[in-house]
Amino acid sequence: MMKRIGLILSLTFMAFSLFAERGNVTILYTNDVHTYIANTVKDKATGKKVPGLSYASVAALRQDLIAEGKSVALVDAGDHAQGTAYGAMDNGASIIKLMNAAGYDVATLGNHEFDYGAARVFEIMKEANFPYLACNFLTVKKNKPVTDAYKVLKFGKTKVAFVGVMTPETYTKSTPAYFMDETQTEFIYKIAAGEDGKELYETVQKTVNKAAKKADYVVVIGHLGVDPTSSPWTSEEVIANTYGFDAFIDGHSHSTIPMKVVKNSKGKDVVLSSTGSYLAAIGKMSLSASGITSELVTSYDKTDAEVAAIAKEWTESVDAQLNQEIAVLDAPMYINDPENPKNRLIRKQETNLGDFVPDAVYYYFNEVEKLDCDIGIGNGGGIRVDVPAGSYTYNSAKKVQPFGNVMCLIEMTGKEVLDVLEFGSRKVGTGENGGFIHVAGAKFTIDTSIPDSCKVNDKGMWTAGPETLDAYRVKDVQIYNKKTGAWEALDLNKKYAMGGINYTLRQMGDGFAMFGNTTLLKDYCGEDYLVAASYAKAFAKGADGKPHINTKGSPLNSYKNYMIDYENPNGSGRITIK
Repeated sequence: MMKRIGLILSLTFMAFSLFAERGNVTILYTNDVHTYIANTVKDKATGKKVPGLSYASVAALRQDLIAEGKSVALVDAGDHAQGTAYGAMDNGASIIKLMNAAGYDVATLGNHEFDYGAARVFEIMKEANFPYLACNFLTVKKNKPVTDAYKVLKFGKTKVAFVGVMTPETYTKSTPAYFMDETQTEFIYKIAAGEDGKELYETVQKTVNKAAKKADYVVVIGHLGVDPTSSPWTSEEVIANTYGFDAFIDGHSHSTIPMKVVKNSKGKDVVLSSTGSYLAAIGKMSLSASGITSELVTSYDKTDAEVAAIAKEWTESVDAQLNQEIAVLDAPMYINDPENPKNRLIRKQETNLGDFVPDAVYYYFNEVEKLDCDIGIGNGGGIRVDVPAGSYTYNSAKKVQPFGNVMCLIEMTGKEVLDVLEFGSRKVGTGENGGFIHVAGAKFTIDTSIPDSCKVNDKGMWTAGPETLDAYRVKDVQIYNKKTGAWEALDLNKKYAMGGINYTLRQMGDGFAMFGNTTLLKDYCGEDYLVAASYAKAFAKGADGKPHINTKGSPLNSYKNYMIDYENPNGSGRITIK
């Protein structure tokens, strides 16, 4: 009996000691920065734009907290290496320099880290002074994590394990070809997912179980998001179907979540937080034995001189190259609702900028390359920012299309054209879709009363369209005849030439696998933003001697009856939704 009492007292003391060692740790976090290193915000007092948060702000906040005696970890939840010209001009190298200088401890991979190619991802991971974590990014052959699955950081006697999770949507929201062998016939990497999410949940659970044995706290850094269109792979669904971790720092959906408590599969509370995007805020999470809290820091009046100097040198170099004016934009062009900028239209309906981008493709192939292009397309996810009226520069074009994609022209049947439009329209009426297709040289109607019946595989890639024509949501597709100026009904058996970016037409981006059956007519013609710039420069000159981007002076006006209305934020009426 005395031995049993002694054992109980010993175990009780050990438990108390472990609890006592569960000390306080502060986690600073960012997500979806997308290379916005020259961030500006509107001053509430003056209404003028002033410098906003930056990596120099992040570094200063970190150092100040450490100076106060706090234990601090700095982490990122993905999509930091790509997004603006500041990232694209050196494939994210300067962004990694800034993150190194700021003192990041760990990061997870966002889908846009892959936009420079798979080889570049591995180079970035070598350039970083911090590890990248992704428990569900696996080799197909051995089913082992490509990167570290988790990392334990020690703060005195307190240990925090960070588990990385990347979105299975990376297959389609980056480029599927990057995960394949050189022949692009077999996948050599996979992302644990499962059509019902179970494979993802099980992978996360196994990793958390391992990490929990070595740490006092377990925090997941995920690039999953909370958008319902990402189901069943959202952060909230992962929390609800797993257990054993304390908090989830999220990215991907650009959601602003200061602090939300979500029940895990055991009914226990897990803190979920996400900063939004573009360094609009820095996340600050406090771990302590008494509980976990999180908040968002939206301003900080200090900056780190070293980090600020690196950013200044790089931005000035890029700006000097890109700030050359090439035209004047007579009316603003939009991806967002001008009445409600938080409502992103470009991924669910036509806009004037959604018309302008494929018009540039259409113009480029027909007027510059002198090839016969029937249809120009642009995916909504590749058109990134509103463009204000006024000076239109290379930088303006690069901000709209920052990914560095190149143009190509393919030949496909009318039936394949229909499948492209159907697959791009499958989520209209229910949510956003980065693969929503904007068109030039075509017009069509989407009937939202007809449910989506496109078939996809477990990676979200198209495998088949609706079984009958009546089941297609896309109706009344018409193709513009440049010779006659007439609009003609799509002929399912006829061959059409379609121009667009390699991401969609050659690399199955957004899941458009039907392009794998098409004939390549012309490849690697020009970078997307330079194609848009060449279109802008071709507009008629105004009284000031500069090209003016408008409806009347469009280079496409030689095409009789062609629909152009860049003054209407909702576009020219090429896509009718009912």
